[in-house]
Amino acid sequence: MPPQPRTAAVPRRARARRDKLMPVRSWVQRTIPGMAGVTRRGVEDAGVGVPGVCNFVDARTKWIDGALRQALDEGFTQVVCLAAGYDTRAYRFARRGVKFFELDLPAASQRKQWLVKACLPGYDTLPRPVYVGADLGRVTVGDALAGTGFDASRPTLFTCEGLIYYLPEAAVATLLTSVADVAAPGSRLLFDFLHADAVDGSAFYPGYHACAESVAGKGEAFVSGLQPGEDELAGYLALLSWRLHRLVSPRQMAAKELPHEQWSDEIPPILAFYSYCEMEKPAVAAAAPAGASVAAPASVKQQPEPACLQRDGSLIQAAPDADLPGSP
Repeated sequence: MPPQPRTAAVPRRARARRDKLMPVRSWVQRTIPGMAGVTRRGVEDAGVGVPGVCNFVDARTKWIDGALRQALDEGFTQVVCLAAGYDTRAYRFARRGVKFFELDLPAASQRKQWLVKACLPGYDTLPRPVYVGADLGRVTVGDALAGTGFDASRPTLFTCEGLIYYLPEAAVATLLTSVADVAAPGSRLLFDFLHADAVDGSAFYPGYHACAESVAGKGEAFVSGLQPGEDELAGYLALLSWRLHRLVSPRQMAAKELPHEQWSDEIPPILAFYSYCEMEKPAVAAAAPAGASVAAPASVKQQPEPACLQRDGSLIQAAPDADLPGSP
């Protein structure tokens, strides 16, 4: 296992990455006393902001970190981060014999590599993930990973953080099936999802409309959601060659990752319109319930395809061993 950085060095490196990505914002936060707290209170204001959004990002990160740590302890030696963005798990969880693959849009992948070279020491000597630039709205996961050293015979942990709600219903099913096609039995896939009744407007959730307007303003609108019921989700995943391993509700996530927070239905400590799913590739495809439909659990409201699906779909061939992702 490569030497681990001293604890004191970690915040310094995090600040260095932040300063590279957001120089103006970083300068403001450093020079104006109390600005970080003011920013957070504004972002989470119940009247104009999204209450619980910071806790949501923290809890989701802890949840995926914990599942990844468990998989590595169990002997997994391959990890694929879909829509990796500025995810740092390939660097924080580097272990001898474990190979990480980071898939993202070509431009995002190039920028990530620039950032890593600029901020992290030992770029040419310390372990680095395999960077793969590909638009998964245009190519399959198998096509993207072809020639990168990915071994489809080995159980793999796949992460899909902050992505699927920006995709149309059909694209979500295609993506999950595409991952199943290259996943060996025993492989796992983690993802977070929006509740369908939030997307279609049939239920009210504190902060949802402000959150939806915020991401739409960035050109990546919420497009689809899934039913958070265990039976409905299990049936949907079975049609896509997956078995539901664990479904975590917002309340359960808050209790597990934020035990110091008190739950309130009026102003939840975490976004109440997201749930979290861990699924496993069975040795034999699980049987779907009679009458189940791939589209059944997805949101009945279909919105225009977001701008991110229109970007360049060219594939950058990665050399083996060479915020925030989709946030919220």
